[in-house]
Amino acid sequence: MITLEQKLVALCAVLPVLADFIEDLGENHVFRQGLKNKANMLMQEIEKVDRAVLRIDEPNAELIFNQQMDLQLAFREWVKKIDA
Repeated sequence: MITLEQKLVALCAVLPVLADFIEDLGENHVFRQGLKNKANMLMQEIEKVDRAVLRIDEPNAELIFNQQMDLQLAFREWVKKIDA
């Protein structure tokens, strides 16, 4: 069973990468205007939560940030392996 903490860590790793993907797709004009607006709002919310996570445990912010970056890189590598 996946714990609540594991789910939160996974979201902290995956959501910022998804925000980057959304931004890239928006810059390549993949979204129509209505969806583009919603995608931008989602991106902004992800960025707010991402910053808040680091403020929750400021004494360990650097460790948390480094672990998050490692997870994000692992997620990006996993995505690259997906056959399209």
